[in-house]
Amino acid sequence: MTDPLGRVTLADCPPGPFLFDGILGFKTEYRAMVQASSPCHCSPVDPRFATSRWPDAYCIATGEAFWGGTTRHRDRAALLVLPIVLSEDVVRSARAGVMLYRGPGTICPTCFGASWLVGRRSAQCGGCGTALDLATPQAAQVHG
Repeated sequence: MTDPLGRVTLADCPPGPFLFDGILGFKTEYRAMVQASSPCHCSPVDPRFATSRWPDAYCIATGEAFWGGTTRHRDRAALLVLPIVLSEDVVRSARAGVMLYRGPGTICPTCFGASWLVGRRSAQCGGCGTALDLATPQAAQVHG
């Protein structure tokens, strides 16, 4: 079910990031664990808990369980959230482990800048975009 703003219930939201009342959350593909009414052997972790039919979600900023002001799993599943669809480019760059590095002795040969985006295989100048393969001696200064 979608409302005019594109929101869906948390239960219908696909796994991934979502927005709720200014909070960035993340719905997992897993289900919430609840206390079992009797010992249950369906949980590999603890027989006192069982997997519920309710979605499991977390606040991205804190890592805490997302409840959206509710106290029951059923109420949380009915909250209207806005799914966030990430482009493949964003997902790819997030997987690359990119970090910004600034330091002395790491001057770009093209623009003489000193800020670098360092990935797994190359370093890219933050100023002009010049990319250096990390196997080259120039890039070794940036990486090492």
